[in-house]
Amino acid sequence: MDFYAVLDQAVDLLRSRGRVTYGALKLQFGLTDEQLAVLKEELIDAQRLAGDEQGRILIWTGNTDATASPPPSSSPLASQSPMPAGQSIQPAPASAPQSPEAERRQLTVLFCDLVDSTRLAGQLDPEDLREVVQAYQATCAKVIARF
Repeated sequence: MDFYAVLDQAVDLLRSRGRVTYGALKLQFGLTDEQLAVLKEELIDAQRLAGDEQGRILIWTGNTDATASPPPSSSPLASQSPMPAGQSIQPAPASAPQSPEAERRQLTVLFCDLVDSTRLAGQLDPEDLREVVQAYQATCAKVIARF
């Protein structure tokens, strides 16, 4: 998971809970001490969305519609991205001529699955399941749209 995906999820978690321990953030996102330090610096100093309490707890201080800034070209956590180093997806220029012949293109494919959805389908009423799946899809769409 890249740094800004972790940052967005950490902001969402912190916003919803108000207070989160650094240990919980490390466990939730699988962060090293260095990665946690970068995340804290981004949330506290750069974005000014959080404060530190006793060096152990992150406290939400931002507003409810705050969003993370766009990602720079590199970050300490970006190395966790599933894409091999040196490869990036860039949109084709708008003025590129279209050829009737086939051409190679790089593309990104995202597979996003709701864990244990089959079991959940057997346990919930179909209308309740539909609400759960719609909420999941809306959340995924929101995160995907940012990137």
